[in-house]
Amino acid sequence: MSENMEKFRSMDGTDAIIDQEYIKIIFQHGSPREVGINGCRIEDVIEVLVQRLLDFQGRDMACEENARALYHLEEAREALLLRRQRREQQGVLGLRAPHNSVD
Repeated sequence: MSENMEKFRSMDGTDAIIDQEYIKIIFQHGSPREVGINGCRIEDVIEVLVQRLLDFQGRDMACEENARALYHLEEAREALLLRRQRREQQGVLGLRAPHNSVD
């Protein structure tokens, strides 16, 4: 892989730029400590989805399925927050190193 392509990869090696028809997401690539903030986090994408569904729920598009989707997005957000907390507590936040998922 060329150095130019490597800079557009996330810390875990996956593509940092998702560019599909009607969808463009630029994820953080590299540690913010080292390269600064240059993209969004998964949590940011979840927040966009939550806000969109809340908008639907506040209008005539409210339904049980939207409420269920909101519940699961909140569960995902909480899981990612727990991951971040554990990584921070274990001193590997921002590093390309695994963390222990069990307390």
